[in-house]
Amino acid sequence: MSRFNKAALEIRDLNPAVALHHLTTALKPGPFVNSIYKKPPTNMDDLRRRADKYMQMEELADFCNQARAETVGETKKLMYV
Repeated sequence: MSRFNKAALEIRDLNPAVALHHLTTALKPGPFVNSIYKKPPTNMDDLRRRADKYMQMEELADFCNQARAETVGETKKLMYV
């Protein structure tokens, strides 16, 4: 998002609708893009807000997976003691 915002600032008189269209079509396929196509963002602020939520969800999932892996590792250690 920050790289896109930086590039968009360099384009004089960039139409927000055009910027929004190009950003959404350049995203990698996945749950976030699916949500964008199901309910298109109304503006760039809406897109940023939704992107932030998905990033938070991914970070939470990564944290939970890491905690789960550590718990499984500790359980296996106890089994072999």
